[in-house]
Amino acid sequence: MDEDVKTTNSMPTYKWVKSKENTPEIYANVVNASWTLVDVRFRIGQLVPADSNTTSDFVCDESAGVTVAWPYVKILRDTLVELIASYERANGEIKPVKLPHPGAPSTAE
Repeated sequence: MDEDVKTTNSMPTYKWVKSKENTPEIYANVVNASWTLVDVRFRIGQLVPADSNTTSDFVCDESAGVTVAWPYVKILRDTLVELIASYERANGEIKPVKLPHPGAPSTAE
C-alpha cells in the first residue's frame, strides 16, 4: 500500500461562516424545476399582482436561479422531508396552495 495515500472512515467536518460579500436573502412562493443529466435548476420567484389595479391576475417575478448537482438534490430532498415532518408534528398538516398553471385563462370576471 502506498504510504502517501491516507484514508479515513470519518467525514470531514465544516462550519458555516459569514461571506465576505453580502449574501442575498431571497423570498420565494413559486419554484419551477427543470433538469439535465448532470444537475437540477430551480427558478425561484414571487407571485405578485400583474397590475396594481387588479387582484385577479398575477405574474411570477423571478428573483433567482439555483443549479444543484443530482447528489445534492437527493440530500436536499431528504432534508426537506425531515423539515416538513418536524413542522407538521408541531403545527399540523401543511395544505398545498392550488395555483393555476402559467398561461391558463383567468377565471375572474
